[in-house]
Amino acid sequence: MLMHLCQAGRLIFKPGLITRAELRQADKLIQRFCHAFYKYVYAGKEERLRVCRPTVVALLDVTTNFRSCGPAWSFWQFPAERLLGTLSLLIRSRRVPYAALTTAVLAKYSAEFVTSFAEAHVPDACSDATGKPVQRENQDPTGTFSHSKEAKVDLLPQLRAAAALIGQQLSSMQAGLALELASQVPHTILAKYFRMRLASG
Repeated sequence: MLMHLCQAGRLIFKPGLITRAELRQADKLIQRFCHAFYKYVYAGKEERLRVCRPTVVALLDVTTNFRSCGPAWSFWQFPAERLLGTLSLLIRSRRVPYAALTTAVLAKYSAEFVTSFAEAHVPDACSDATGKPVQRENQDPTGTFSHSKEAKVDLLPQLRAAAALIGQQLSSMQAGLALELASQVPHTILAKYFRMRLASG
């Protein structure tokens, strides 16, 4: 079972570009790993429920992300770097930075949890307390973009104006286009940055 994952990792993280055939092979290996994991490790037993981590299922999205974003080295570090950049702003005490960070993160996510719970289960009371209008289920937020009537992903208003990609960003985008065997690659590629809201909120 683990050899399937190791072989897929060797294909995915090798230097240079990955071919479509290699990407399909990696996808098959990951599917075999997940199938074996749920058949032999979890085995449908209630006492083994703790081993059913969402990260195991998330492996099935790896090759899809490759097709959408290009090689892993071109995109995977940015979300983590963005998160780390927000954490440093939460440290209010230089004398006890770790305790201050822990307290601030706990307060932040507790507030977000209370807010999301209130908006979902007691929207009228939440509206009265915050002064914001109730967001109905059939009401799309400002700037919503969706391909279907039932929106699963909402693209909220952009964070900044369109900007030309240069340097490493341009190289990463061109590598992604080359992976898809794009016949016409423009010299200037513009990017827009949007915030995204998932169906889960």
